[in-house]
Amino acid sequence: MTTEQPLGTADPTAAPPEYTPGERRRILGAACLGWGMEYFDFMLPTLLAPLIMAHFGVSAGVFSVAIVGQLIGSAVGGLVFGWLGDRYGRRRTLIWSILIYSIATGLVFFAPNFAVFVVLRILTGVGTGGEWAVGFAWLNEAWSPKRRGLGGGLVQSSLWPAYALAILVAQLVPDWRYAFLIGVLPALGCVWIRYACRESRQWEELQRRKATGQLSADLARTAARSPWRQLVARDALPFVGLGLLVAFGGQWVPYTATTWMPSMLKSDLGFSTNAASTVLYVASAISFVGFILAGWLSDRLGRRRVFVAFAGLQTVVFAVMLFLAVEGSGLSNFVWLYLLSSLFLGYFGIFGVWFGELFPTRIRSLGSAAAYNIGRGLSGIGTLIGGIVATTSGYGIAVGIAVVGAAIVTVAAVFLRDRSGRVITAEE
Repeated sequence: MTTEQPLGTADPTAAPPEYTPGERRRILGAACLGWGMEYFDFMLPTLLAPLIMAHFGVSAGVFSVAIVGQLIGSAVGGLVFGWLGDRYGRRRTLIWSILIYSIATGLVFFAPNFAVFVVLRILTGVGTGGEWAVGFAWLNEAWSPKRRGLGGGLVQSSLWPAYALAILVAQLVPDWRYAFLIGVLPALGCVWIRYACRESRQWEELQRRKATGQLSADLARTAARSPWRQLVARDALPFVGLGLLVAFGGQWVPYTATTWMPSMLKSDLGFSTNAASTVLYVASAISFVGFILAGWLSDRLGRRRVFVAFAGLQTVVFAVMLFLAVEGSGLSNFVWLYLLSSLFLGYFGIFGVWFGELFPTRIRSLGSAAAYNIGRGLSGIGTLIGGIVATTSGYGIAVGIAVVGAAIVTVAAVFLRDRSGRVITAEE
């Protein structure tokens, strides 16, 4: 049974609702599976961009429409599945989102033209957008408050093996379409999630109290309102607005730099496919360390302080990269600078737990989804601009404009509230 504590006054050292170590590990595994393999599916177009563009006969600018479509789909999916996660539970909704993005990715194998390809990538975005908020809401509720940042870093770090697998698949498949067919495999993990992972105890307890009329009078009145009205109430709207801006800047970075770096390595720097893949492998491994390091540090120093430090250092690195690209000299330094920026990308290991701690259990999934995924969808502007820049001015500047997002996320994060390590209960 969970204890009732006013929002914002919980003792961070108090015990959260009890989960067994095995339950925590399996919930962590479910979040890692959903998020990691989402990234596998989401990044395939980036890794296979030259082949896809050649197959459909489109330019980099036109191709970027597919990436933007994914991001817009993620905004829509985040809102829909965020709402479903609060209404029907974390486990069930996570399974639905994984099924959608896996099946949509696999169907790309049959896409007859670029228009169908774009539609399927939008559907992929819908599924991936829903997965993020639901998976992290579940993790936030299950993990120990004092180690929640480390848990979030571990989930985010699941991108590394998934991205490495995507690089390997993109390199080895004889036809780019087979890589997307392989993307349907995460759907198999839904069986394990369904039977091996328990639902969030806080969410279950909240539903029990609502059904039996045991909520406090104030919370009962609040919970009776539409979740969408709760989202724009004055106790939640500032978190949504600022969180959206933080997510917008943060997502601008990978969806410009990461999108166009593979093409730059091959086209501008003359790297072979194997050499370019090696750079991307190493960058992913460095990010893996950065995610865990930032999450671990955030448990000790606070979410905001660590987040701003990592994002600020990344801003400096991308500013140097943009300067070199504009000058047209020193492009050989792009590789080690890109690797350094990958370490500072570690602030993504803090996003999920930070946002989840800002919202109460009744709208945790929806609130996190609204902030993160609307920002993620809007960040497609950077990808679209990057595609135009790549076509007109080269891939180096397209990568360098990631500095815009890095600067935005650094400044916006300074003003977002930090509630590190608070106890999460059913009734908040």
